[in-house]
Amino acid sequence: MIAPLGPAEEPAAAELLARAFHDQPLDRAVVGGGRRRRLRAARAGMRATLEAARGRADLRAARTGRLSGVLLALSPWVHPLPPPRASVQLRTLLLQGFRAAGRWREVWEALDARHPPEPIFYLSLLGVARDRQGRGIGSALLADWLSDVDAAGQPAWLETSRARNLPFYRRFGFRVAEEIALQGVPVWLMHRRARAAGVAAEAAGDARAGS
Repeated sequence: MIAPLGPAEEPAAAELLARAFHDQPLDRAVVGGGRRRRLRAARAGMRATLEAARGRADLRAARTGRLSGVLLALSPWVHPLPPPRASVQLRTLLLQGFRAAGRWREVWEALDARHPPEPIFYLSLLGVARDRQGRGIGSALLADWLSDVDAAGQPAWLETSRARNLPFYRRFGFRVAEEIALQGVPVWLMHRRARAAGVAAEAAGDARAGS
């Protein structure tokens, strides 16, 4: 079942996303340290992101008895999100550390500089609970969002630092627009042309069949 993420679910969503992202190559390079350090930093970052996104972003959740996947996306002209409250920024800074926070700022500035200037939908985060991966949950969330993107007749954009994600996103029509290095890590910027409604649903079916 896919539905909007409720405010009461934000803590669980932040935890899910932190566990899904803390071991990605870019997180490892920016935060450094061991798993516990990266998880703590990712948890703080996701909480801040969800607060900033509240009421501004498209937040969708997949539930299979419990929260199993989360998607955070922005409509055209919404990117970038404004910062969260000052108290949340301070808490995030303390939990991530000054050096890591500075490196994240460099990353976001580099990505913002390459964000397409035209109206475009932006997939900011897509995460699935680790024990629910490989069951088509990510495909279902992405197809659900892209159905609205296609209905609007607009292109879409995302970034990933995980090479194994490239075939997944390509099945949904994304193509690598540019490959850059951030903090010594390859990051792929992916673009999807505007297309007719229904294409995303077909891709989701293909992705589930091949998972």
